[in-house]
Amino acid sequence: MKEEESNGLKHITYQAGDTIFAEGDTGDQAYIVESGAIEISRNVSGKKVTLGTVERNGIFGEMALIDEGTRMATASAVVESVCITVPKVAIQAHLADADPLLRKLVNVLLANARSLSEHITRVMKEDN
Repeated sequence: MKEEESNGLKHITYQAGDTIFAEGDTGDQAYIVESGAIEISRNVSGKKVTLGTVERNGIFGEMALIDEGTRMATASAVVESVCITVPKVAIQAHLADADPLLRKLVNVLLANARSLSEHITRVMKEDN
C-alpha cells in the first residue's frame, strides 16, 4: 500500500490481494476507484461470497459512514488499484446540508440494503 496526496485528496495504491477493509470493521472513510478493480465480498458459513466488483469511478464503503453501522462486507483489490479516500466528515457535511426528506430517504434505503443483505446471508447459511 502506498499513499500520496494530490490537490488535498489522498490517493492510496493497493496491490492485488490487499484488503482495504474487512466485514465488521468500523468505517471512517469511503473510497472512489481511480483505477483498478475492488472486490466486495462477505463471509457466509466460512465461505467467501463475492457480492460484486467496483471499477473506475465507482464508490464503495459509503454505507458505514452514513448510518454509523459497521462494514457489511470486505473490500479487496483484485488488481493493482488506486483509490481516492473520502473522509467521513466530508460525507456527513454534505448530508447535513441536504434536504431532510432526502436524508430520511437515504437512511431508509441503507436500512433496507442492510436488512436484505442479512436476509440473504441467513438463507445462504440455511442452504449449506
